[in-house]
Amino acid sequence: MTLKHSLLPCLHLFLALLFFIDTARAGYMEVTLLGTGTPKPSIDRFGPSTLIEANGSYFIFDSGRGVSIRLQQAGVALSKVENIFLTHLHSDHISGLSDLWLTSWIWQRQHPIQLTGPVGILALSQHLELAHQADFAYRTKNTNLNPNFFPILTKEISSEGIIYQHNGIKITAFLVNHNPVEPAYGYRIDSGEQSIVISGDTSFSKNLIKHAKGADLLIHEIAAANSELLAGNPRLQKVISYHTTPQQAGQIFKAAEPKAAVFNHVLLFGISERAVLDATRESFNGDVRMGYDLMKIGVGDELIFY
Repeated sequence: MTLKHSLLPCLHLFLALLFFIDTARAGYMEVTLLGTGTPKPSIDRFGPSTLIEANGSYFIFDSGRGVSIRLQQAGVALSKVENIFLTHLHSDHISGLSDLWLTSWIWQRQHPIQLTGPVGILALSQHLELAHQADFAYRTKNTNLNPNFFPILTKEISSEGIIYQHNGIKITAFLVNHNPVEPAYGYRIDSGEQSIVISGDTSFSKNLIKHAKGADLLIHEIAAANSELLAGNPRLQKVISYHTTPQQAGQIFKAAEPKAAVFNHVLLFGISERAVLDATRESFNGDVRMGYDLMKIGVGDELIFY
């Protein structure tokens, strides 16, 4: 046997290992919780926003207060963001949108922003562009910013289903129950064998359970209040009614059976985070964690929290 022939099996094994590694990592995604807060101003919890990096692309889900600052802290150039998905049009989920859109353009974004979300985002994007016409005129006149990257490309979701499919990434929109806000969507992101589900704002939702079944990671909102405080406050009772309580979250997680669940949009009144987790674990004995701003999660064959 010649040296050339004796090396062939090794070469085939090496190529097979490379293929296995590429295939194993092809579905890998990395999550950064940019903001885990609510309408309440907080230095610790900025407005709702989640970043997912998959196959070299960056996807933002909701664009709450301070999203641009958190991206900078996470070491992600604003100019890399191409796609923004909105779950619904409550102000705390969109208040950082104009900053992210304009500041990424100022810092040499080389493509338009694609905005996807419920009916109403077309009017939102058109009025944002109108509101910032003076800034557009100043900057295109005195700098080399490309005017073609200023307009927001907008895609309104009219029904459930696949809304994005490219480069091995599939994103599915599904309806959740955030009455009186209609429509409100959650999103499922699939990459290879891996999957992430983002609930958006919702109360208990069987449709969410259906779409989150068996996901690697379920990022879910949470709302809770001290029982005495809740009993004497009708307005708070109404707010809690269209969000998810710890007890409901436990039921959702038990039914959906994700590898892990993480809370975001943390809306708590006079109750500790520990009490929320304890109440959730009464029904769900899996991995559930309280999310915090800039938490990172690697989603591959295993989940890595760091």
